Amino acid sequence: MKNEIVQVVNQSFGLDATENNFVIFLTEKINYLILHDFNKLIYILYRADINETKLNKLLAENKKEDAGKIIAALFIQRHVEKIKSREENSSVNTDIDDEERW
Repeated sequence: MKNEIVQVVNQSFGLDATENNFVIFLTEKINYLILHDFNKLIYILYRADINETKLNKLLAENKKEDAGKIIAALFIQRHVEKIKSREENSSVNTDIDDEERW
């Protein structure tokens, strides 16, 4: 699962991170986008289906924390949810006859 998340992060943010350093790279890239290309960051978060209300709440509750780190954690959390959902749904779909599948 971690490898898949690293791939998503690299693809979404144009990074070349490894499993060992991807959180650091992601945090740095998000902080860069906050300062230099906020519209691109918003676009990436929208495409990743990050809950805006949840993000705003986390940022408001943690004003003294690194915003890039908070956003990175939420981005990773969202992709973990997506992976788990796909795994759960793929196991459900295997019980359906081929004729019944779309």
